[in-house]
Parts: sequence; C-alpha cells; structure tokens
Amino acid sequence: MSPVKSNGVKDGKSSAKNKTPKKELKSRNNTPNAKPKLKSEKGDKPVSTQVTYKRIKLFSMIFTIVAAILIILSLHLLWTSINIRSRFGSYLNMISSGEGEILPTLLAIPVVISLILDITIIVFVYKLFADKREPLANKIIFYLVLGTLAVMVLTLVTIFATLGHVFGSSKHVEDGIRVAMSKYAVSSYHKKQIDRLQIEFQCCGSTKYDDWYNISWSDQAMSSTDSMPSKTPFSCCKIKSKFPCIHYAIDCIGTSYLYVPEFNLSVSATGCHAKIIKKKRKIGMTIVGYLILFICLEVLMLVPVRFLQTAHSTDYKFDDAAKTYTVWLIGSNPNGPASTPLLKKDEKGGKTSHSKESGKAPPPVPPVPPELRE
Repeated sequence: MSPVKSNGVKDGKSSAKNKTPKKELKSRNNTPNAKPKLKSEKGDKPVSTQVTYKRIKLFSMIFTIVAAILIILSLHLLWTSINIRSRFGSYLNMISSGEGEILPTLLAIPVVISLILDITIIVFVYKLFADKREPLANKIIFYLVLGTLAVMVLTLVTIFATLGHVFGSSKHVEDGIRVAMSKYAVSSYHKKQIDRLQIEFQCCGSTKYDDWYNISWSDQAMSSTDSMPSKTPFSCCKIKSKFPCIHYAIDCIGTSYLYVPEFNLSVSATGCHAKIIKKKRKIGMTIVGYLILFICLEVLMLVPVRFLQTAHSTDYKFDDAAKTYTVWLIGSNPNGPASTPLLKKDEKGGKTSHSKESGKAPPPVPPVPPELRE
C-alpha cells in the first residue's frame, strides 16, 4: 500500500504545480512587459522594401521617360490654350468681355506651374547621382514632390471649375450676341466678328435667323433694299446649300428661283447661341480630358522620383552597386539614415555577415555562467 500512497503524493504535487491561479494569469497578462499587438508595430513604420542599385537605375530610366512625355504634353497644352484664346476666345470676348480668357487660363495655370516644377525636378534628380554627398538636393526634391502634389490638387479643382463653367448658365451669351448684332451697322469690329462667327459656325442670329428682322444692320445710304422685310446679312447663307442664297425677303415665296422657305431655305436656321455653347462644351471636355491625362502622368513620374529620393536619403549618394537601398512612399525612413551593404566581410575570420543598422549600438555580450567557466 505504501507505493500507492507515495505515487498519489507525487501525483498530487505534480498536479499542484500545473495548476496556476486565475489571479496570477490576469496579472501576467496585465504586466507592462507584455508584447504589443501586431497592428501597432506595423503602424509605427511605413511600408518599405529593399532594392538593389540596378532597380535604382530602372527608377531613373522610368522617371526620364515619363518626364520627357510630360514636358512635350505641357508644351502642347500651352499651344492649345493660346489657340483657344486667339480663335474661339475672340468670339466670346466680343459677346462678353473677358469670357474668352476663362477656358485658356484654366488650362494654362496648372500646366505652367507643373512645367516649372518638372524641369526643376529633372535638374535635381540628375544631382542625386553625383560622386559627392548631396543632402541639399535630396531635401529640395522632397519639397518639389510636395509642391507637385499640391499642383495635382489644384488641377483637380481646375477640372471641376471647367465643368461648372461650360455647363453653367449661358443666358449672358445669348444676350451678348444680341448686343453685338445691334452694333453691326456702326462698328466695323463687330461687323467683321459677327460675319466670321456666322460663316465659321454656320449659324444666324442669336437664337434664330429672324433675330435680324428687328435690327437695322444695313447702311441705309447704300442699301436699296432697306424697306424689304425679313432680311439677314449675307454671312447667314449656308455654304453647302444647292440653291441661290436668298437672304432678303426670306419668308416670301419667290418665283424666279422657285424659292419656298419651307423647302429650300438658304440661310442657316440654327442660332449662334446654340453653336457657341456646343463648341464651348466640346472645348471644355477636351480640357478636362487633357488635365486628367496630365494628372495620371504626374503620378507616374512622382512614384519613381519618391523612390529615388528615399533611397538617396540613407547615404545622400549612390556610390556602391553592392548596396541595397530602402525605398518607401509615405512616412519617414524606417531603417535609420544609412543604407546597408548586401554582405560584409569579417575583419578577423573573413566570414561574411549582414551589416548592422547604422545608429544602433550592438547588444551587450551576456556573462558566462559559472558552471561553464570550468
């Protein structure tokens, strides 16, 4: 019986050792040395990756290509804004003072600012590959990246402003055309612009050709048809009409040319207001498309620039093809200010090992236990 008793005692002791009070478990979980959650560890550092020098050269090549495309596109958009101002804008300025400046300005402002920033970025990216350390160039590129992001936000605002302008109220355009028509007989500038407008857009009047009926647009001293009703200027005639242009007594049936207004009207039936608004919206949507493409290219350029800037910020120079460089998009350097070589030879044994992160002291050597000293 004694062996059974002794085994029972031993089993009791072992079971007592395995039991842990609930209060002790709670106290262990609440100790300050408890391991923090994984989310907090990830949130302390930005998402980064290690790249080789070959990848750095690839980023540089991508940046060069996209930057060249951006500069060509910027110059093309500047020429487009000048062309809009000189042609369509001149008609809008005749109708409403300053109206023709809005669309070209909305296109030109973000493009000019971005062009200046892009050229500056190209200059300082070239300096990153110099033989000496360039901390100032790295810092300037960082602020240029921030400035380009601000211009992208400005471009988005410009897109919404353009849409609001072209799809907004157009009552002032309709009234402006009528005012310009009233000056047709007394102002050579308005006569020339109205004639150009009606010929180029194949339109007549503000809303319809009969807008001219109530306007004294001809020179009474030189015109022998001033008493004729329903007449319009010759610029109202359709270019593609197969019949002779009847722009006097338009609403009357003519026997000479077998003219019937309902069947062979030879003047443009559409008013210039509708044609101008249609053209204005077409130009506005073209500007919006260009600006969206412009933003996409800016993003494609900024990503490799940011990678180059972050990789360069470790040593402030690219001088060793055997190094790896840490790159990231958002946040600060997760590994300190120095880049790390791929492999580093030990001075004594000649063995290779990964180099330590700069700025961190090596861990202390633990003491040798007494039982191992003998």
